[in-house]
Amino acid sequence: MITAAALALAGGAGGDPEPLLLVESAGGVYAVHADGERERLATGRDPALSPDGRRVAFVRGRAVHVLTLSGGRVVQSGLGTSPAWAPGGRLAVAAPDGVRVAGRLVVPGATEPAWATDGSLAVVTLDGIAVDGTLVVPGGRSPAFAPDGRLAYALGADVYVDGQLVVPGSGQPAWDPAGRLSVVTAAGVVVDGSTVPGTQPGDSAPSWGPDDPGPDLLLPDLDQRAPWGLTVTSTHGRFRLGFSSASDNVGRGRLWIRGVRASSRVYEMRADQVVQIRARGVRVFQGIGRIRFVTDPPHHHWHLMRFQEFELRRTSDFAVVERDRKTGFCLRDRHHLASARARPHFADNCGQWQTGRMSVEMGTSVGYTDLYPAHFHGQSLDLTGVPAGDYVLVHRVNASRGIRELRYDNNAASARIRIGWPHGRRHAPSVRILRVCPSSERC
Repeated sequence: MITAAALALAGGAGGDPEPLLLVESAGGVYAVHADGERERLATGRDPALSPDGRRVAFVRGRAVHVLTLSGGRVVQSGLGTSPAWAPGGRLAVAAPDGVRVAGRLVVPGATEPAWATDGSLAVVTLDGIAVDGTLVVPGGRSPAFAPDGRLAYALGADVYVDGQLVVPGSGQPAWDPAGRLSVVTAAGVVVDGSTVPGTQPGDSAPSWGPDDPGPDLLLPDLDQRAPWGLTVTSTHGRFRLGFSSASDNVGRGRLWIRGVRASSRVYEMRADQVVQIRARGVRVFQGIGRIRFVTDPPHHHWHLMRFQEFELRRTSDFAVVERDRKTGFCLRDRHHLASARARPHFADNCGQWQTGRMSVEMGTSVGYTDLYPAHFHGQSLDLTGVPAGDYVLVHRVNASRGIRELRYDNNAASARIRIGWPHGRRHAPSVRILRVCPSSERC
């Protein structure tokens, strides 16, 4: 039976779809709602929620079935297992003779199809995971693409992302709407080390739905600028590359961050995001980050950690050479864009000197930007020992996607730079910008 709550989440009661997690448990397909409520949708296993959040594919017996949430109608799609929806809504299944897409055989003998947002198809073959016909992970299984294209998979008893071990002793990776990795453990479905509310031991096969905010949720949109203002300093024999950075809020509403802690004995505050709802109050997303009191003269106030991140990467294989050690960010309405119409909202200095505060608010109004100069609060990269050559300097905002935004494809920008040592390693290197890429991390 499909309840009124499920119909509302599917848009059948006039509402916009909310984040929805499907799991398999004890022979049934369950919906786990944003508030942690569970409800049984069907008898079956291996659920997959469609990109529009309105249909559920699942396996019953030896066949794949499709449930339309708005009406509760179930139809059989064909023999197979491991249903996976393409970005455009086509359904891939592992049929007896291989992976089929919309009924057409595309990869004979393969299983476990998974789609990337760009339409690439991963499957599991006898040799491992192949993407569009190329073997990429020998021995791998359970492929799952992140919204930004990263590939998670199971290998042995662990979960990896793009070759890096990320969650030992887990399996069945999947990505939530914010781009965070979820895995299945003995405790249930886990994201960032915490069990997802509403999941329980024995849950498996997680499938996340879309995070469609609808027109009334006034989300921010953080547009990362490319690095500029590069300078090199020398301190105690170390050479550091500093750079200016900024992220502009070009969205519908404020980036509004509220830090809270239960006791002054707790070192950090939990960062929550407050999002305005048009004419209807606010919605709070808890635990989107961490806020810490930072002493870095002349500033002594609360900082949101890892709001922006900076990396130096090789051009040959895009491997990370250096990462920043930034001490965090106090978000205020300091600088406005030419198109700014909203009045500044965040003028507080993030609790300057107030180590005993139990809460703090910070953020960026629409049409304002968080701009930071070179070497500010550790805004630099150590070039000591970095070989001469061409590199990509990458700036990212909201890299974890913990902050809810209208879009995420403008969260990274970069510059291709050339580093040289014309006077030897005991003297400061030369750094020159070759190209600026304001909308790509791979300049």
